[in-house]
Amino acid sequence: MPEVVQEDTVDDRSATAAVLEAARALGPAFEAATRQAEVERTLPQSVVEQMREAGLFWLKTPKSLGGSELDPVGFCDVVEEIAYHDASAAWAVMIGNGVTGTFAGWLPDEGVEDLFPEGGPLPIMAGQFVPRGVAVAVPGGYRVTGRWSFSSGIMHSSWVAGAARVEGGEPGEEILLCVPKSSATVHDIWFVAGLEGTGSNDFSLEDVFVPASHTRRRADAPPQRGGPLFRQPQSLFVANEITPVAVGIARRALDDIVVLARATVRGATGVPLIDRAAFQKTLGRAEAKWLAARLVYRAAVQEAWDRSVEGLPFDDGIVATLRSRHTFAVETCTELVAEVFRYGGGRVLALNNPMQRHYRNLIAATQHVANTEENYELAAMAIVERSDDES
Repeated sequence: MPEVVQEDTVDDRSATAAVLEAARALGPAFEAATRQAEVERTLPQSVVEQMREAGLFWLKTPKSLGGSELDPVGFCDVVEEIAYHDASAAWAVMIGNGVTGTFAGWLPDEGVEDLFPEGGPLPIMAGQFVPRGVAVAVPGGYRVTGRWSFSSGIMHSSWVAGAARVEGGEPGEEILLCVPKSSATVHDIWFVAGLEGTGSNDFSLEDVFVPASHTRRRADAPPQRGGPLFRQPQSLFVANEITPVAVGIARRALDDIVVLARATVRGATGVPLIDRAAFQKTLGRAEAKWLAARLVYRAAVQEAWDRSVEGLPFDDGIVATLRSRHTFAVETCTELVAEVFRYGGGRVLALNNPMQRHYRNLIAATQHVANTEENYELAAMAIVERSDDES
């Protein structure tokens, strides 16, 4: 009996295929601009415009607002593809989608009308959801002061977003907020050793009025628009972003080290590196680790998506368990690239050699707050709690 495929499933697959094809077509442009992005410490505007034309910043934006609203696995396919060609471009796509999608899905209608004006260009957003600001309630909204770091893509963004504690509010009350970038001060501080081309500068607000329609409560709340994608808790909505970047970088690193090994003879034996048993063992293990990391994180993405589609609840234990798998995948990708990197010798230290860039970018990715070891602690607590319930 032939498989019965729902029409919306067919549409999702077609949308993913179209965006994936567009991302793959841009691969040469991403690679050609890699070094320029590092020197300028942000993506070249020409690359940003190509990404905009391909719709790469709105993969998590509701279809009703002009986005593609890809399913999470399809989103990962696209980000892996971009990361294979350039980590900074993939990172910009990752941040742009997560921040823009968050406000597109959860902001009140009045605020969304400002973000997505009829007939206007779709917004690109940057920011940080760690509460680095203070919001004081005033008629119609809040007055906000604060400074937020690691706002990747801010140089090509039109809006900025942050989180703030509400002064005098309920204990622990926080809001997410967004304002036009023109309301903020951008601080040019992005002088770093990894992900150099992401333009992840700071921005600050000084007693800026933020309308209530440009804010949402930090606590999980029902989405205002969009499909099952927006039924996920906020932490899982963005959890599938860094991991495909790391997996795509690691895949490219493995392919690049094979090319290098074919052309390299090291040591007194005169045996090409590609034929040495020590290298072959390391490469084989690294390939297995890469596949394991990819399978683990994609299974976590699929599980979260299935629960969203079926309308099942997410408790803290489920969220913690799924996030720990993403942390594991990013760490594993970084470790396997470190293992093959040593076989490149001194030549891979050159700034024009991609291997050093892959390694640096992965180290930078592991430093992201989403990859904290606390994810393992919370997952372990969930294991213990389940064990207590069963005993």
